[in-house]
Amino acid sequence: MNTKNTVALPNDPHTLDITKWIAEQIPGGFFIYRADESQEILYTNEALIRIFGCATPEEFKELTGYTFRGMVHPDDYARVEASIQEQISDEDNDNIDAVEYRIIQKDGSIRWLDDYGHFTELPGFGKVYYVFVSDITGKKEIQRENQMAAQVIEGLSVEYTCIYLLDLNSGTMRTYHLKNKIFEQISNEIGMSERMTSDWHAVLTKYAFMYIVPDDQAMFLREIDDRRIRDRLAREDSYTVNYRCKTLEDAIVYVSMSVSRTRGDGQNERVVMGFRDVTASTLEVQRDLKERMETEMELEREKRANEIKSEFLFNVSHDIRTPMNAILGFASLARKHADRADRLDEYLGMVEDSGHQLLELINDLLDMSTLESGQLEFKTAPSDPAEQIAKVLELFAPAASKKNLRIVREIDLPYDELVLLDAQRFRRVIGNLVSNAVKFTPEGGHIKVSAHRMKHTESGYSRYQFAITDTGIGISDEYIKHIFNPFVREQSSTESGNTGTGLGLSIAKNLVDIMGGTLFVESKKGEGTTFTLELPLKHATDAKTESAPPAPAGDAAHTDGEYRILLVEDIELNRLLAETVLKESGFLVESVVDGCDAVDAVRDHPLWYYDLILMDIQMPVMNGYEATRAIRAVHRADIQSLPIVALSANAGEQDRQKSLDSGMNDHIAKPFNVTQLISTIRDHIESRATQVE
Repeated sequence: MNTKNTVALPNDPHTLDITKWIAEQIPGGFFIYRADESQEILYTNEALIRIFGCATPEEFKELTGYTFRGMVHPDDYARVEASIQEQISDEDNDNIDAVEYRIIQKDGSIRWLDDYGHFTELPGFGKVYYVFVSDITGKKEIQRENQMAAQVIEGLSVEYTCIYLLDLNSGTMRTYHLKNKIFEQISNEIGMSERMTSDWHAVLTKYAFMYIVPDDQAMFLREIDDRRIRDRLAREDSYTVNYRCKTLEDAIVYVSMSVSRTRGDGQNERVVMGFRDVTASTLEVQRDLKERMETEMELEREKRANEIKSEFLFNVSHDIRTPMNAILGFASLARKHADRADRLDEYLGMVEDSGHQLLELINDLLDMSTLESGQLEFKTAPSDPAEQIAKVLELFAPAASKKNLRIVREIDLPYDELVLLDAQRFRRVIGNLVSNAVKFTPEGGHIKVSAHRMKHTESGYSRYQFAITDTGIGISDEYIKHIFNPFVREQSSTESGNTGTGLGLSIAKNLVDIMGGTLFVESKKGEGTTFTLELPLKHATDAKTESAPPAPAGDAAHTDGEYRILLVEDIELNRLLAETVLKESGFLVESVVDGCDAVDAVRDHPLWYYDLILMDIQMPVMNGYEATRAIRAVHRADIQSLPIVALSANAGEQDRQKSLDSGMNDHIAKPFNVTQLISTIRDHIESRATQVE
């Protein structure tokens, strides 16, 4: 044992009292215990007894067994004892040890003690420790809270690539968390010592000009101005600034800079600034926002579409019932006044007009359905646009005459020039525009139809312009924005007095788009409207080919009753109508009600018995397509030349093609035009006769 660590206890009673008095003046606890296995306590001051929550030395002895082991929390004793022995065995430590451990007070409370002991030898007592202790529970609580806070900060900092503490007054910036290669590079370039720099503004300014995208630089520099930071933190505890920057690999990322004032800093001089990559969440938010906007727009479109269709169904119902009411009403009046020729003719004229209105409505609906399905096919052939316009105007001449409308033609097209054109579709477009002009131009007005070639190119194409101008009621600015939308009308037929689905202009616009042209409108309310159509049309190199004129109506070959027609129709009223028309035109007519009956009729009669078959399509047992194929399959000399013409309410272009594909020669849609029907029948019969000869 080192003699310098030997202490002699005073034997003089007076001196011993003084020693105890000094021990009691110590602010913390003090005790002496044997440095042997017993660890018996030899002395304690009153402060130590109070630290253990005891009122008397006896309570302390009962609580601890009056040993050092009894003082230390059982879970801490092994650690504490090992630490004491390790420290005392170090010769450079001067036999002093320092440990911290927990104790259990009399009431069961846990407290922390700071223990400074000195190993020595006392004469008469042997080896002992005399120890000074103090209650550090409060300090330990602060440490624990700081550790928890550090753990929380560390957990939160996982989201951040770097965290700094800025002193706005001194300009210093201390790094607390750094996993950002860009800031690491800047830190190395400016030589930050001990993770601190004296000019945080220079660091962030350099970062802005080197890496932040140009569009966001001015905003970022404005937000890192110290006056701006103080001003914002005076109004809010924290805020964020989002911007875009480049990575070292030149990729663009989204970054969020968070700025928060430190707790207790009322002057906003010290702030915490953190940076984190928010690219994934930003893109997700953008995707969600885009999807939400698209969903909302789609819902709005569906809502608007449903509103338009509901309004359309209401208008269609009204516009169908209007001519139907006239048809039924005037038919009843015609029956009532059958003996009055003048009235009968007037009523039947009304029935016919109403039938045409109803047919127009149905045709519009069918055409729009075909356009929306994408099944419309264009068939171009050499045609003269001027002649097609003339046909359209001839068609609308009676309606214009009824309203005393003057139709002016300004056709400035090269004479006899043919272009490749789907004449039927072209007439439909021009017809829809002229029809609108006739409908919405008051009595006594005029309509101008003009056409001219705008530009001729060496490629074989020319651009043509067609315009229809009227002096009608005009179109409002609001409605003109939606004028080509389907199912839309500025006024219902009740308000305007004109029937229509609101599909005519939409159909025209769709047809023009398919033909590669443009259709636009100019109008002034109360003054009139001009629709302008521009089309690129290719010049036809073929000779001008026009259909042969129909046979004269008085040709005896078609009126002497020598031609026999087989009529295949399952609906009695339709059958009766067709029979009457055909018989009045001089044909012999035999009728059957189904495709099976038609096949049997052909088989059961001799060669060349029938001159033509009029074939309905939709029939209950065998439809018209099946019947036609079965008839064509009959091995007989007269069958292949036998004309079969569809007479059907299936009125679409695809329906016509299906008829031709099944082996028919032609297709006439119901309701049929009598003149067209008879002319078509005579053409096919005459053509067959020529072939046979």
